[in-house]
Amino acid sequence: MSQTDKLIICVCPTGSWLTKEKHPNVPLQPEEIAAEVHRCWNEGASIVHIHCRDRAGNATSDPKVFAEADRLIREKGCDIIIQHSTSPGRGPGQVARSDLENVPEGLLFSAVNRGLEAVEPSPEMASLDIGVSVLAGEPERLFLWTRAFGEKAARIFRDRGIKPELEVYTVGGLVEVEHLIQKGLLTKPYWISFCMGMERTIENVTPFSPRNLMHLVEQLPPDALFTTLGIGPTETRAVTQSMLLGGHARVGFEDNPYYAKGLLAKSNAELVARVARIGADLGRQVCTPQEARALLGIPPLQA
Repeated sequence: MSQTDKLIICVCPTGSWLTKEKHPNVPLQPEEIAAEVHRCWNEGASIVHIHCRDRAGNATSDPKVFAEADRLIREKGCDIIIQHSTSPGRGPGQVARSDLENVPEGLLFSAVNRGLEAVEPSPEMASLDIGVSVLAGEPERLFLWTRAFGEKAARIFRDRGIKPELEVYTVGGLVEVEHLIQKGLLTKPYWISFCMGMERTIENVTPFSPRNLMHLVEQLPPDALFTTLGIGPTETRAVTQSMLLGGHARVGFEDNPYYAKGLLAKSNAELVARVARIGADLGRQVCTPQEARALLGIPPLQA
């Protein structure tokens, strides 16, 4: 594992599920996303993890919508690292009912390949989810992020010069990361995101606890940098421990729209400001986007 006193803060301002009914300040359209990203950048965020929505508010992988959000962010003079989510959208064509033999009728498959449409605008970074995931509910929804899919996505990222954010949900996910390393599909330093606290909605993932996060960190490959996200009430505890262990932090409305129990955060920028303040108290100096690029092996942003 690589260590640094610098702190990279990633913000995810939107996600796929939060609605205006749940939080009136969640940014859904490109104009809103760009304005919110600019505020977060001013508070110390050096990476933005972008999910997009269509005009009806449904999560989308439409590359035109992502490109519009990117353009509006840059027009504000914001040099934040732009990272696209490749999670498939929720609109037509994104979900396919199972027609496989002996699979329950109520099971849906997510068309994960459609999520890769989000890399067509060639962002600096993009998410690469590791491992098959099952979204709990009625019906259950299966995300086939298999080994073959991981290899395919990693090749696309490599060919386009996109830095992958490797989203890991279990110790087994690190086995798959090592597989991609051995295949020569990843470039040092590896950027690994531990996704914790998702057990209420996704089956067979790792709950957050100090011991669980420490165990994951102990399994990291050499030349890896890591960040941590915690869903819901685990967010602040997870990212604080991540910083204590030499890692980095992700916050935002995708992970937790609350500032405290029962109190909605006013904005994503308020969550970024808090983690920047905690980081400073722990002796971690917040990275500028250009410093983060240097740490991650991403070329400098061209004017």
